[in-house]
Amino acid sequence: MPTHKISVTVEKDSIRVEPEMLTMTSLDEIHWAGTTARKFSIVFDHEGVFGRRELEHSIATTKQRPRVKGRFKYTVVSAEDRAVKLDPVIIVEDPPTGTKP
Repeated sequence: MPTHKISVTVEKDSIRVEPEMLTMTSLDEIHWAGTTARKFSIVFDHEGVFGRRELEHSIATTKQRPRVKGRFKYTVVSAEDRAVKLDPVIIVEDPPTGTKP
């Protein structure tokens, strides 16, 4: 089961993520890693994908495994200024056949 890292750069007036779109399987893990000292949270439209709607910085930076499959737009929000946001995408697919959890 691979672990994916999304790099998050939060500046005073902007946010960048790499990659902006990630495709992973339901068996993979993911975490967001800040490249600056500025904190951020990850906010989804619904609770489903990781069991909660918002992942605070301390949770987002630890490994998470998705609970459902689908295409999920999420918002990276600066902890200093909640008006500074970016909307990337995560796609969760079935694992390859023959892969066990």
